[in-house]
Amino acid sequence: MTRTPPLSALSIPAVTSRPVSLQWSGDGQVFFMTKGSVYILTPGPGLHSVPQDAHNSHVKWFSTMIDYNARNGHKWFDCSQEWSALALGSLDVGLRTLSCSPSNLTPDGGCVVAILSSNMDLTLWHTTKNSIKGEWIKLCDVTPSIVELVSKESEYSSVEQTLRSQITSLLWTSPAEFNIKSPSPYIDSSLVITGTRAGTLMFFRYANLALDHVTTIQVSDQWITHLALSPWSPGQAGEATCNLAYGLADGSVGLVKIVQILSSSASSSGFSRDYTIDVRVEDYQRIIFEPDNAGITALSWVLPNRNMVLARASPGVLSLWTEEGLGWSGVRTLRLCTQKISVGSSALHPVSGLHYIHQEDALLVCLFDGSIHIVHSVSQDPTLSEQVVQRPDELTSRGLSEILRSTFERTEKGAVSKRDMNRVSGLIPYDDFSVALWVQESAQPSDFDYKYDVLQESTIVAAQLCKPPTHDVLLCQLRTLITSSKASTGATPLHILRPIFLYLPELLPELYPRIVELVSEIADVPPKPVIAAWAGDAVTPDLRMDFRQSLKQHLFGCDVLLSIRLKFFVTLFCLTKTTDAEKREELEAVAQKLIQSTAHIVLEILCRHLLAVVSCLREVDIPFLMRIALQSSMPGVPPELRADTESLLNAISSSIPSFSRETSEKDSLEESCPACGGVITLDSGAESRCAQGHIWGRCSVTSFILSTPKLRTCGGCGRKAFSAPSRDANNGNWLPPAARSWVVEELLEAAPRCLFCGNNFGCFF
Repeated sequence: MTRTPPLSALSIPAVTSRPVSLQWSGDGQVFFMTKGSVYILTPGPGLHSVPQDAHNSHVKWFSTMIDYNARNGHKWFDCSQEWSALALGSLDVGLRTLSCSPSNLTPDGGCVVAILSSNMDLTLWHTTKNSIKGEWIKLCDVTPSIVELVSKESEYSSVEQTLRSQITSLLWTSPAEFNIKSPSPYIDSSLVITGTRAGTLMFFRYANLALDHVTTIQVSDQWITHLALSPWSPGQAGEATCNLAYGLADGSVGLVKIVQILSSSASSSGFSRDYTIDVRVEDYQRIIFEPDNAGITALSWVLPNRNMVLARASPGVLSLWTEEGLGWSGVRTLRLCTQKISVGSSALHPVSGLHYIHQEDALLVCLFDGSIHIVHSVSQDPTLSEQVVQRPDELTSRGLSEILRSTFERTEKGAVSKRDMNRVSGLIPYDDFSVALWVQESAQPSDFDYKYDVLQESTIVAAQLCKPPTHDVLLCQLRTLITSSKASTGATPLHILRPIFLYLPELLPELYPRIVELVSEIADVPPKPVIAAWAGDAVTPDLRMDFRQSLKQHLFGCDVLLSIRLKFFVTLFCLTKTTDAEKREELEAVAQKLIQSTAHIVLEILCRHLLAVVSCLREVDIPFLMRIALQSSMPGVPPELRADTESLLNAISSSIPSFSRETSEKDSLEESCPACGGVITLDSGAESRCAQGHIWGRCSVTSFILSTPKLRTCGGCGRKAFSAPSRDANNGNWLPPAARSWVVEELLEAAPRCLFCGNNFGCFF
């Protein structure tokens, strides 16, 4: 293929510590782990504001970082002074691995990051205001609680307890797929799994800003160095299973089966359902790969033709295993050949990237020395073939290695010779088609001069490795993403549509008619919310919590709503890339229809919930209720929503004797201008203007005027909303007087993401 310039090359003054240092999160961010910190990079395409970058790159980045403080590590010698419990990583503490949680896990709708240091310290980190450019802070130290947990196992000696507390591998799983009807329950079904020096697997669940222990099983008496989880497989409704592969210090690999069962019961308030997940771990008691005494450099599952293949890499050797369903079964062993692209080239280098390319039925293996090795026909007969090329455009190990090398030569600041090795620390796909993202660093293995850490520099490169997708393939992928994405995964539209936004700016002139046709298709109708009526007449803490959880489930657990939001986000992206006036007018009309569809679904959800708690509503809640009623009576509103609104107003009339519809409409739908006190009516639009010309924005969640700095902004479409009251509970109630209702507060808490595009909010105060 023709070699194209890199799409992006971002230099970072950092020392890489591990061959695998890159990972995508469900928020659409890249986590780059260095020796002493973690850089968090967000690609610009799709974001409301564009990163300011001096370089003329196709992909621009926002960046922030986690500054890991290694001085407060756990003192293992206080637990045991035996040689077997010695932590050599404490001599020069660095970061060993990290794992991102699924998105939509925190109150802000974001993710949590688990970081494991070379001193075997496990910590959790999250952002408090703005995940894109803001500060990330430590949530908790997990190691002390693990030590305390293991200390209760009195049947073990002190050294055994220490070894059972020392973590050597880490994995945060994806959410389980329970095969239940939409909307999905708002419950965390992911697990944090750790392997220890004692050969135990410990399972945790994130809850209440910490990790709750689920279970521990003993699988070996050796160190567990690697963990790899297969995709969740839904069984009968409410059940999900997967296989966990664990790698041991001697190079052997075993399997464990994990089963999660979802069950529900009436909540304490009786307003909604409480969901619980039972976890069962079954040890197969069998070894998939026998010991090779060489150690494991990578362990990963790949999915050719929806079948599972386990790949284990050790120095110079790649082993594949599958049970059934493909053109082969059992174990295949492939020996890698050294590609002389630099003086330091060797097939014995550790693996820094494993990626299965579906279109080519090929497995891409990248080594630490910057060489790439391609395994062809993974689903039929895996082979490392460099001599015979079936097609002129077929991927070859040598060809891809030369692309990496030429990209290295383009992006390096000085002259490059054979003595310079393009050391690759982590290679992951940017999209599902042809572009990869990797970290490269210039190294000279033959030069033994010491190079200070402050002088070392790494470059994050995004470049095309394979041929780009055709127009039909790209549109097919876009349709699949829009129609098949699951809300239960928690991924943001920014992350889901990242592969599309990479190509769309250049292809939009040619694909415009087909894209407009796709986003204009009539969406399915989501199931009507069925909300049980609250029997009491008092607002209790349990009721408020259940009300909030039910709102979250219906607002962000519905697949149909996610599909509409994805269409709207694609339309919005096309608008930002189009200058033609006629096309912009057409796109704006499509966007307005999608906004109306989303608004009608959200209003119906709110009406059903308010009708269920009408016995708890008081006069202070009426201003917000009347706003819902007015918006539900606009032209074009579905008849079912009008009927629900009428039922709500009738119920309020019966519940609150002093309620008068005519009086409440006038009092509740007019607000005072914060600047001059003039009247502003609700029907004045998204940007409200008083008679004196003062312009105010409206909260995209509650529709009240934004007259406070306590705001948050959507990273995707730029809409603004009040911050959730719990974000600044110490400063009193700063909401406008008309919005000081428990219903409004719980709605703001239940909307960590934009109601219209589905992306995360960020706070900038």
